[in-house]
Amino acid sequence: MKERLELLHHAKVISAESAAACIDISKLIENRLGIAPENEQFQMAITHLARAFDRISEGSPITDGLDEEMFREITEDPDFLKIEQLNKEILERLAIDPPAAENSFFLSNLMSLHYAAEASTP
Repeated sequence: MKERLELLHHAKVISAESAAACIDISKLIENRLGIAPENEQFQMAITHLARAFDRISEGSPITDGLDEEMFREITEDPDFLKIEQLNKEILERLAIDPPAAENSFFLSNLMSLHYAAEASTP
């Protein structure tokens, strides 16, 4: 994951601050959810987080969030509180306060990673 984030930084797709922050966050997610950073979904989620971090830091976050019905399914999931707590910890480490639209995708990605980790556990 570190190499991917560094490559994105060198290609000027993400900032150095975003790359460094997301390297830290990827370790947190790996440890907390027990999912390997080589997982394609993991890499997609961290890449999204890195881009979102820069958008939020630059004052230009997205305005359209996850479909309301899909998001309601996520919030009604029995494991949502666990995922929401992890999301809060990530946001505190990043020192960002995303708008609801960005946050809906953060939560969706974390929920997907949670279930991907469960599916890969024997």
